[in-house]
Amino acid sequence: MLLKGALLSFIMFATAVQAGVPWAWLNGEIGRNKMQQQAIESELRVLPKLPALQGHEHAGFHSGLAPSDDAVRWVQVDLGSEHGLDAVVVVPAMFGAAQSYGFPKRFRVDASNDPLFADSIPLLDQSEEDLSPGLEPWHIPSHAVKARYVRFTATKLAPQPGSNLRFIFCLGELLVFSGGRNVALQCEVLAPNAAETLPTWSPKHLVDGAYALGLPMQMDVNKKSSNGWHSAISSTPDMTKWVQVDLGAKHCVDEIRLIPAHPNDFPDRLGFGFPRRFKMEADGQTIFDSTNNDFPNPGDTSVAIPIHDLQAQTIRVTATQLWERSGDFVFALAELQAFTRGQNIALGSLVISSDETVTASWKHDYLVDGLGSSGVMIDEAEWLSGLSRRRELTTELGVLAIAQAAALGVAQKRAFWLAGLVLIGVVSCAGFSVLHSQRLREREMESLRQRISRDLHDEIGSHLGSIRLMSELALRDGRDADSLEEIHRLAGEAAESMRGIIWLVREGDAPKLSSLVEAMRQSAASLLKGVDWTLEALTVDQSTTASLEIHRQSFLFFREAVHNITRHANAANVKIEIRWEPKHLHLRIEDNGCGFDVDAVTAGNGLANLRHRAEVLKGSLRITSESGKGTHITLDTPLS
Repeated sequence: MLLKGALLSFIMFATAVQAGVPWAWLNGEIGRNKMQQQAIESELRVLPKLPALQGHEHAGFHSGLAPSDDAVRWVQVDLGSEHGLDAVVVVPAMFGAAQSYGFPKRFRVDASNDPLFADSIPLLDQSEEDLSPGLEPWHIPSHAVKARYVRFTATKLAPQPGSNLRFIFCLGELLVFSGGRNVALQCEVLAPNAAETLPTWSPKHLVDGAYALGLPMQMDVNKKSSNGWHSAISSTPDMTKWVQVDLGAKHCVDEIRLIPAHPNDFPDRLGFGFPRRFKMEADGQTIFDSTNNDFPNPGDTSVAIPIHDLQAQTIRVTATQLWERSGDFVFALAELQAFTRGQNIALGSLVISSDETVTASWKHDYLVDGLGSSGVMIDEAEWLSGLSRRRELTTELGVLAIAQAAALGVAQKRAFWLAGLVLIGVVSCAGFSVLHSQRLREREMESLRQRISRDLHDEIGSHLGSIRLMSELALRDGRDADSLEEIHRLAGEAAESMRGIIWLVREGDAPKLSSLVEAMRQSAASLLKGVDWTLEALTVDQSTTASLEIHRQSFLFFREAVHNITRHANAANVKIEIRWEPKHLHLRIEDNGCGFDVDAVTAGNGLANLRHRAEVLKGSLRITSESGKGTHITLDTPLS
């Protein structure tokens, strides 16, 4: 039973281990990893989320094919003059699928004032191990490095999709931020091994301001949004319509951005209302002209026009060929932004137009409110930095997950080692307990043998000695009748004592109390011959057991009491009542004999023996008797 309990304990422990008990107490690395994971998840919650990727005609830069992945390919941007660089941002290309396309497995980014890069400053080196292609940008702090040229060098190319024999590298956009603006916009690009397949791939698409990440926008907690400005509806595409922003005073404008509309009631129409042909003017001076060529619809990407050292107060966009809506034609924009040193100075400016459509979501003021249809327009550099940080944290989470799995494996091994030690300990304790129980049993048996020996000596020996003495007197004195009667009585008592001792030995270690009642019944029948007696046994459970010692002491107590009645009470009637409960035994013996004064009795061992056995049983004994009114003996004893 103990070994079975030990195995059950081990199984329960192993089950608890598999069910997911706290592991940190078995390996502190788990707790540390968990805290780090929670810190990363907390930071991720406040970072901008990766938007739905936008497909557009200008996918970016595509290198020429190489026969092996270790061929070195590079692309270089000339900023036109030296700038103090704040950061370089590299955006992966996307082409025909919602995943990065051709991003190199290893690369580095350098800055220099030498077009040949004989002397350069490394900004980032990822040439030591392969990278998993991702969608998020790489934001590379430059710490105010002064340089004119920025070069991206792929040191391990990506396999061309569908081929393991040709290798390429592609980029969606390369941005260089200085003083809050992208100084790489529309700059000259040098790439000695480039593939140009217009309109999709071209070196100049690397710095055109359009990339698959879409617009720098963040959902507003107050759900603020607007569609922007919308012209009146035209039945023909060749109508001229214009919208103008007045900045209030002349400003040195560095860059102008047109943000395409994407209203919620036209969710599948990206670049809603963006004109097919248009021009842009600053104080009447044309700064961009696409009136002779169709301009590709930008979708959900901004159209950035760099301007250098231009003082202007008014900015006008004139559409000469409108966008087709549903059998009619319109001109619409979500936002018009004008930047000076990275600040959008067009916010809240006065807007006028050739005509307009006014609704709850379309009006003049919404062209310069800083809101798009999905939320708030935010700083591009900050937005790209947040997306890059998301990539870094997501990578850290992946590394942490691997480390956590390893740490959990260590904890599980320790748990099972501990379970084994617990099992060994339990089995050892079980073995010790069995051995201890055996030794206790041996001592109990030895004690039982000693008690039986004393019982034989006291009970049988005493009677046999008396029989021998009486027989010698009868032979010597010739008193046959009286001596033989006494010998007969003593022999009967000896036989009764022998039956009681044999019953105790035969019953085993923990007899049922029903067996004790039967033994008392037989003993009463033998000792109370010639006396009218009854024995009533009341029980709660017939299977209740008690130790052999309780049976022995209770039985000897009963025999002593009945024997005293036989010898001294001269009773005609004896009533015996036995009652037991799961943890308690009650014995009551009444006779109608001559009675006696309990306090006055000094001779004999009868009452002393009763008191002694009651004390051994840890029970309570009550003896009441009165001369001429019989005797009542009550014993209450616990069964443990």
